[in-house]
Amino acid sequence: MTAPVDLTKTTASQQPSVRQYVQRVELTLALPDQKPLASLGLTPDPLQQLAAAMASVRADAGERADVVLDLVPVRERQLVRRRRRLLARSRRRGPSAYGERLTDGPGGGAVWGSFTAAWSGGKSVTGRGDRLPRMTDLRDGLGKFAPSAGAVFAVQLLLRTEAGHPQMALARMNQLLAAFAATSGENYLKPRRPRTRRSIARFDQCFASGEFAPRRRQWLTVPELAGFLKPPTVKCRASSVLRSGGLVPPAPADLPVYTGQRDLVPLGAVVYPDGRERIGAAHVDDLLFGLQLGKSGHGKTEAALVQCIALAHCGYGTWFLDPHGEAWARAKPYLAHPHIAPRVWEINLAHAEPDQLVASWNPLSMEGRSLNAVKDVVRSVTEGIAAAQDWGDNAPRARTILARAAQALALLNYQAVLADAPDAQCTLFQLRSWLTDEEWREQLLPALPQRVRDYWHKTFPKLAADAVPTVTYAIDRIDTSPALQAFFGSPRSAYDVRTAMDTGRVVFVCPSGSESDALVSCLLIHDLHRAGLSRQDSPRDQRKTFWAWGDELTALDASSRGFLAAIAEQLRKYEVRFTGMTQMVLRLSALTRQALLQNQSLLSTCAADFDEAAFIARRWNGHVSPETITELPKYHYVMSITLNGRPTTPFRVRGLPVEEIFAHYDNPASVPGLDRAIDTNLRRRPVADLLAGLEVLDAVVLAHHTGHRAGPAGADDLTTLID
Repeated sequence: MTAPVDLTKTTASQQPSVRQYVQRVELTLALPDQKPLASLGLTPDPLQQLAAAMASVRADAGERADVVLDLVPVRERQLVRRRRRLLARSRRRGPSAYGERLTDGPGGGAVWGSFTAAWSGGKSVTGRGDRLPRMTDLRDGLGKFAPSAGAVFAVQLLLRTEAGHPQMALARMNQLLAAFAATSGENYLKPRRPRTRRSIARFDQCFASGEFAPRRRQWLTVPELAGFLKPPTVKCRASSVLRSGGLVPPAPADLPVYTGQRDLVPLGAVVYPDGRERIGAAHVDDLLFGLQLGKSGHGKTEAALVQCIALAHCGYGTWFLDPHGEAWARAKPYLAHPHIAPRVWEINLAHAEPDQLVASWNPLSMEGRSLNAVKDVVRSVTEGIAAAQDWGDNAPRARTILARAAQALALLNYQAVLADAPDAQCTLFQLRSWLTDEEWREQLLPALPQRVRDYWHKTFPKLAADAVPTVTYAIDRIDTSPALQAFFGSPRSAYDVRTAMDTGRVVFVCPSGSESDALVSCLLIHDLHRAGLSRQDSPRDQRKTFWAWGDELTALDASSRGFLAAIAEQLRKYEVRFTGMTQMVLRLSALTRQALLQNQSLLSTCAADFDEAAFIARRWNGHVSPETITELPKYHYVMSITLNGRPTTPFRVRGLPVEEIFAHYDNPASVPGLDRAIDTNLRRRPVADLLAGLEVLDAVVLAHHTGHRAGPAGADDLTTLID
């Protein structure tokens, strides 16, 4: 039977109406077929010239170029007969074939019989005085059909080109012939063009039907054919070659299929073992911490957004730090539904017109917190500002002053809340007032325990004057943005991430895009960590799972100084899950990188630079090469997950955009209603009102604490805490 192998890409599905000129060539061996063609290696790839010739074919102009290689396996008994004939022919040629004459005499016949028996499977005994021919002579006689040759195929090789101009058809044929000229060795392929109508009809019939009727017998071995039967290698760089994308293990057979289940997190489109593409998913119980890596614009944020929307619709609490605000703009139409709208919070610091409604957050607020929470609030504020300012270990005085000031204001806030005056709480801006306005501070100190007063009376005056500007510099930067003034300037917080965790809120935080982003993000990350740890006061079975995503993880890590690592190491037991997205994993701090990779249950990458790809490939123990990662198409990933408690090998995933996977959730008409719901959820107020309140807040705080002192019981509790 004929076994056709099509080596070319032909394209013109509809033949143009203009006349087409056709060139036909059958390639045959020019010399006897026992003489071999060149054995083509992998470098350069033998398909390079052939693929380049195909790439130049203009299909839109009606051109075609076809190469048909038909192979029929040669049976072993046919091959044995061929070897016998070749040996017989060599014997007739005499000494020039073997270096000594083989005759039909007593000695020569025995020698001849021994060799024919060797290739025919029989036995023969040579005479005592006979001399065996040399092996080089045998190889010369048999050529490529020696017993070690392996499989042999009868070949029919047809070339056909077609174009609207005779010279173009000829040019395309010459390009194909040049590609096959590389096979020339002891033998070579000779082009034979059919000239008569009969030969042309015979050619067309073989070409169209696959009939195996070559002009002459020509047998080829595997080394002669392998260069054209293998897939293109990486060395074949023609534009017409369709790349496989490299070798990646298949997806696990038991990978769950996502259809909206509450206990699954969608990953993207995955090809399952049956060849069908479905939406793969990970189990909620298996997915704790994730790391999504790769180039900008290749779909990391989109994949995280798909997961966030899916979990929000399933009733989970989510928190998405979106530095650019693009994710939130895409998510709004898919969250504008009655069962989600009451849970949605939006913190958008990009714009602040006077009449714009915004939410507020006071990191120093003690509303709803116990006295024991003072130390956590102080640490969160101190570490957040210190990390954003990159103090490290080089500013111990500034760090101490900041911690002491935050402690004093938190204690004052605790007293204000006890006195049912939460509107008299201090904000971050009062840190500057506390440190720079000595008269204001001295009037408030009597409301604090003795040990706190001693620091400000005895220790603080001895510190160098240049330490205070280092602390207030961060507050001065915030004070330049009306949006940040409104966000941080209200005594009462509408934003409370612990409340979001416990009540299943859907939170999107979009910083302003200003130079103060690092400080804002730092405070938010430290507060997320603090809120997660504070859940230890709740029984384990009452802690709702809370999902958090952080985009632009490199910038976030640079400002958070280890708290991302702390989140990955500590918050699992408090049902807080975190996934980070970054372009360059090697730019993460070693502490953060090690913590995320050590605890990750999802590792995903789209296309990346070679150094980044090599780092990721090492994590997968050679299952995927760096070259495979660097050549991933846009919106395609390689990822591994934890499945049923065990890590999987990496597998391919095609990213699905939000509009494709959640088209049934798209509800743009209800976006205005969602905005009104957010105003209610966060008690948003006009920017002008918040800024007006900030202007007089120092006086409000002073009036409250100098005219309404806390009772003895409250003072005793504070003294106990400080001691």
